[in-house]
Amino acid sequence: MDNTFNLLDLITSQRNKGIIIWLCNIGAEKYWNRINAGISDPLEDAIVNRVEEMNILLCRKQDILILREKPAVEYLDKLEKIGFDIPNIVVPENPDQATPISELLLKDDKLLAHLKEIARSNDDVCFAPYAVTRLEEEISIRFNIPMIGSSPKINAMINDKIFNRFIAEELGLPVCEGKVCGSIEEIRQEFHRLTGSLGFSKIIVKEPFGASGKGLYVLENEGRLESTLRIIGRFARKNAEAKWLVEGWYEKKADINYQIYIAGDGSTNVFSIKQQELKDTVYIGSRIPPELTDGEINAIRKYGEQIGGYLYNIGYRGVAGIDSIITTDDVIIPIIEINGRFTLSTYISFLSRIMEGNKIATRYFRVSTKSPLSYGRLLEMLEKEGLDYDNEKKEGVVIYTSGTFAGGFSDGKGFYSGRLFALVSASEVERVNYYVDRLESLIGGGLNEY
Repeated sequence: MDNTFNLLDLITSQRNKGIIIWLCNIGAEKYWNRINAGISDPLEDAIVNRVEEMNILLCRKQDILILREKPAVEYLDKLEKIGFDIPNIVVPENPDQATPISELLLKDDKLLAHLKEIARSNDDVCFAPYAVTRLEEEISIRFNIPMIGSSPKINAMINDKIFNRFIAEELGLPVCEGKVCGSIEEIRQEFHRLTGSLGFSKIIVKEPFGASGKGLYVLENEGRLESTLRIIGRFARKNAEAKWLVEGWYEKKADINYQIYIAGDGSTNVFSIKQQELKDTVYIGSRIPPELTDGEINAIRKYGEQIGGYLYNIGYRGVAGIDSIITTDDVIIPIIEINGRFTLSTYISFLSRIMEGNKIATRYFRVSTKSPLSYGRLLEMLEKEGLDYDNEKKEGVVIYTSGTFAGGFSDGKGFYSGRLFALVSASEVERVNYYVDRLESLIGGGLNEY
């Protein structure tokens, strides 16, 4: 990473400086994970690939955003009216729903030439991918522009949950009770230790890599343990070096995500501390600002700076998202996992620039409809229910992707699947809760009548 580019400054105080070429190559884990790539779901992969649109929330007018497809016009108009900058959006010549965006770009000589010319004719240009794999490294070389991020090898190492625990132990930070297990029998023994003498009601088994709740197994009884061990065992027989992280499940006062930015000069900026809301182990939304004490906020910032210093010393640069918890005993466990890349939380980290200090909640829904959805149709739905974001009052609901629920995601059974990402903003928590409740009721009641 070039030391002269500080991404946080470019997003905040230096928004008129230079050009950022953005790429949201979500799904990078499959390039890092040499152990278990998991089972592919083409429909799910196609939907997730369109999450890339939320990158617009970070863009400036002069920036270049590489997307698989052009977003809905209504979506771009809505974001622009609210106050977000709409960048120059470019798309590959022959996109499809399944191929990762970086692979599409590398096959498109015309688009590569266009981006290379932008880099050649402008002094201040940098490349900011969601994550760095061998593909983004190759793109940076072919652009001949500096990339914000680290080498694929370092990124893969940082995204290893087992290495995350090692970092915490090395720094002397509080960690969850548990251990790294290298066999089925070790997992079984650790389950009995944690649920026996240590009194945990359930445990969690984590594969080294995974995102969005994948590769996690929550085990609450012997039956669940043995059925899960049979699943893990089939894989373990083919991978003698496979390991799993086994930890006790803590009752929590709060799930916290905080972002850190490690600059080329070694400084670490801890930003965007959010309270996450999860359903089991899957992220469904965030609250900004979090309901934490000043002492808790300060402790998290201190932990983030310690972790950032460690990551810098092993060669990591750029954005990292860190999940942590505060237990019901008021113990902060600062590393549950580290994502050495952008996360979905990164893209909503600077909403206060537009929402002017409002309280904010985000929500994520899986949707299934009998006919294709469109962004325009969703706007009509929100307007009819009095939920659509009001620019003057600066409150209401904003749907901040359009392609994740667009027509075309047919499950082959007469339904259209998708994901809906919404943010709710208002000056008071009570008003935010009102909008969230109304929105959840609306989505839960079905969308096909609109």
